[in-house]
Amino acid sequence: MVYISSMQDGDKVKSIYLVKNKTQGTSKFGSEYFNISIQDKTGTLDGKIWDTNSQSIEDFQIGSFVEITGDVILYNGNLQIKIERLRVAKENEYNASDYFVVSKRNIDDMKNELDAIINSVKNEKYNLLLKKIFIDDTEFRKKFFGHQGAKNVHHSFIGGLAEHTLSVARVAEKIASNYPCVNVDLVKTAALCHDIGKVYELTDYPNNEYSDEGQLLGHIMISYEIVSNVISKIDGFDEKKRIEVLHCILSHHGQLEFGSPKLPSLVEAIIVAAADNIDSKLEIMFEGIENNKKDKNSYVGFNKYLNTNFRETSK
Repeated sequence: MVYISSMQDGDKVKSIYLVKNKTQGTSKFGSEYFNISIQDKTGTLDGKIWDTNSQSIEDFQIGSFVEITGDVILYNGNLQIKIERLRVAKENEYNASDYFVVSKRNIDDMKNELDAIINSVKNEKYNLLLKKIFIDDTEFRKKFFGHQGAKNVHHSFIGGLAEHTLSVARVAEKIASNYPCVNVDLVKTAALCHDIGKVYELTDYPNNEYSDEGQLLGHIMISYEIVSNVISKIDGFDEKKRIEVLHCILSHHGQLEFGSPKLPSLVEAIIVAAADNIDSKLEIMFEGIENNKKDKNSYVGFNKYLNTNFRETSK
């Protein structure tokens, strides 16, 4: 794999990339050509296909993984690739981790952790609710562990939703353990379910865009609907417990101006909202620090979500 960030003027490249964009143009001589943009996890690069009718250029679309053979050149101060050959790659020829940022956590480890948290929930109905959502529905389980946690704010990478959810559950449980009166089963259940609507709010990579459902309803309402529908199929689910877990989901952003239709009105709801807030803000900082490699003591820059500038702690 030749990563885009390592390319230099004069390099000859033969490697597989994701097609991020494709447009057709006409040269001053009247011939057609393609402008394309290719992507890997290190960046993007513009490319040109001057002979669109060449037998060396297979038909391809935006979102295709393609093997490109060509020369890297410097044009108007920017690198681009002059593409001589292009073929659509087969699924077994590339790994998604080379093209998208992927959670540093092992997916199997996260699956085991999720299952362990579910098994630790003692309340029979909450336990059954979680198993129906995260274990019995194998299609949802697959999407959940492969999904991003956000479009671009925090955990916006493959596996990010699971990583964030598990972190919120761990933090919430630790907070709850400090107060004997807290219903820990409710905290765990709500923490695991609070963001499940993001599976449908955002489309899968490589698109990573808001779906129509995401634009019009948002993940809080979608999460509410998923949990509510599953509860309706569980015989004998206590009405108060139904309302309490749904309230924790609806209020998990903590404030009305942050998108929650309700303010937290239960101890457990405050804990879930606090855990979600802590994990999201810390991840924003961790990602900013990680991307700020030039000087460990330099400030990352003003962040509109945190409303502050920040830097890594001195060692």
